[in-house]
Amino acid sequence: MENVLPQNFVIESLQRSYVSAAPSENLIGSFTVHCSDEAATAALVQALAQSLSASINSQLSQSPRAAHLHMSLHGDLGAGKTTAVRYLLKELGYTGKVKSPTYSLCEPHNLQINQHAIQLYHFDFYRMQSPSEWIEAGLQEHFASHEPTICIVEWPEKAGNTLPVMDLGIDIKANSGDHRHEHERQVTFHANTPWGRGLLTNLVNRLDSKSQTQN
Repeated sequence: MENVLPQNFVIESLQRSYVSAAPSENLIGSFTVHCSDEAATAALVQALAQSLSASINSQLSQSPRAAHLHMSLHGDLGAGKTTAVRYLLKELGYTGKVKSPTYSLCEPHNLQINQHAIQLYHFDFYRMQSPSEWIEAGLQEHFASHEPTICIVEWPEKAGNTLPVMDLGIDIKANSGDHRHEHERQVTFHANTPWGRGLLTNLVNRLDSKSQTQN
């Protein structure tokens, strides 16, 4: 995939968040991007994968055993959450079969990022009958692993308040009003932690850089 943005890729809004402990860092708290087709969405996920790798590498350099990133995916059925995870895994170098965790609740994936072994856990809570079901299944330990991990959760609202704070929340909205624009997506990112804000700032800077290169 070329390292440029499609021309139908538009950042719609951007909100910068200043961290009180270090206001000069000018970190980004949220932003929204509009992708008018599947190629634009794939390009966005490619940039996200690069920023996620940079964040993990930064954490590994500081504390190898405490490198964790938690992300939540929000959106209606058919919005493209699972497809986005498949794109992300591919961009992170995963070559195996990507199975949906709809029935298993969680699917693990072994990654290598900068020669570091990283475990990515893909959760899907859509079919859960109670918020504690994932805990009763013994899956809570993945969020407290002593190894570098990435946890991505679809339908986190099904878990109520049993989940830890997500570093980054991603809301995907499809255009449901016109079949001619069925591949359009509006994607909004919300950073909830210092690591999340650092990741999001890296992502926006990366998108800006690609856009300037293209122009």
